[in-house]
Amino acid sequence: MKKLSTLLLATTLTGATLSAQAQITLDGIISATEIGTAAGQYTSLGAFTPAHVSSAGFGNAGLLRMYGANSSTKLYIGLAGTIEAGGNNFQLYMDLPNKSGVPVGTGLPSIAGATTVFGTFTGGSIGGTKLELEADAAIATTGRYDVQAAVYSSATSAVAKSLGDGLSATLTNDGVASTLPASQTTGLYSLFAGTRVAYLAPTGDITTNPGNTNGGGAGSYALEYEFNRTSLGLPSGASIVKVMAAYVSGDAFWSSDVIPEITGNGNNNLGFNPDFTVLAGTQAASVNVVVLSSRKADDAVVAMSVFPNPTQGSSTVSYQVQGGAQPVAVRVLDLLGREVRTLLNGKQNPGFHELSVATGDLAVGTYLVKVQVGDKLATRRLTVTR
Repeated sequence: MKKLSTLLLATTLTGATLSAQAQITLDGIISATEIGTAAGQYTSLGAFTPAHVSSAGFGNAGLLRMYGANSSTKLYIGLAGTIEAGGNNFQLYMDLPNKSGVPVGTGLPSIAGATTVFGTFTGGSIGGTKLELEADAAIATTGRYDVQAAVYSSATSAVAKSLGDGLSATLTNDGVASTLPASQTTGLYSLFAGTRVAYLAPTGDITTNPGNTNGGGAGSYALEYEFNRTSLGLPSGASIVKVMAAYVSGDAFWSSDVIPEITGNGNNNLGFNPDFTVLAGTQAASVNVVVLSSRKADDAVVAMSVFPNPTQGSSTVSYQVQGGAQPVAVRVLDLLGREVRTLLNGKQNPGFHELSVATGDLAVGTYLVKVQVGDKLATRRLTVTR
């Protein structure tokens, strides 16, 4: 099978973008200001490039492009495209770190019943489909604006249910974001606790979606998800989430539309139980969520350094105060957390500041220097030698 290059979303917060906040507004529109390479902006994870036509695929509906963004607390996935009214749905499959679901190339376990789009139907089932990512969880939004989820605990165990009209109580498709009901996101479904969803439908079919003319680019109407990193079990630092998007019927028949796309497949529908391991390309996009944890974000804001370190006589602690004047506390502690010295405890104006730490009277060993500026805290180890 031909492999395509891995698609990466690298969003390390550095330089001027130190807020650790994503720049995504959950409104069902992939706006121009949301797309870019800066921290918190949407990066393309692939596109479905064949033109949608009424005589092939699922007609004038489907996927255009998939985006990813993240912050220190959230993971965003945007699916530019249009869902036809009814049971057809956008499905998003996720391979999460620290989870062990269905291995790559192993058929998804069947889920009994036809109450969700992940179930078993007269013509076929989602069960048996072989993906190119380890399937740990999936979420779908139908053309009836019902949000459903599946959780794959192992190669033989899976459950699915509706998460309860997640887009809004009145089933609107106007881009208004709603949070999935807390009562429905417990137990195995706690992966989706706090998830918000927004979908904006065009006035007609996909030909009236602004993204239809620019490959799912700026201005596209879309289905957007905002996931809680903590709920998904993502580490506070670096992690990789693999994702795949598909447009599937309400009874498990796969359309041509998958992202990352199948090279050369065009608008040919995939049918029931496709085996993606034998199809062209790699239907798994890697989202590299290298995001600063809240601690590292604080570090970046405070911009603290201690030099020289190790030290034999004295060191200089430098840091910055952003915004207006703020209370600042600079302390030296031992490794048991006991305060050894207070260097500063007062208010300082914005800018970079330096304080000298005399270490000649400190015992040889390792200490902690803590700088708190407002509610931001940064810590560095300081080694004293002779």
